[in-house]
Amino acid sequence: MATLARNLDSIIAHMRGVVDAVADEAEERAARIRAVAAAHQRSGRFYASIKTAPRGPDTLIYSDDPAALSINYGHRAPDGRMVPGIHAFEAGLT
Repeated sequence: MATLARNLDSIIAHMRGVVDAVADEAEERAARIRAVAAAHQRSGRFYASIKTAPRGPDTLIYSDDPAALSINYGHRAPDGRMVPGIHAFEAGLT
């Protein structure tokens, strides 16, 4: 009778080919995020802040711009009006 390794998911996740495929997918998604950011940029800081980094078998897509949350999701301007977000990171989900 066949047996199944309890940690099979971890074994597969750490295979070089799988790690490379995950990294490639993350780069494609980061490119979609950057495309949305490029269409809305003023200074280019948010666009330039979108990066990828390996984290074990995964790849993280992130922004190190201090205003990333406000840019992506929106914020209230000093005069009280609502400034809509550009929802760039959501573009990376599709």
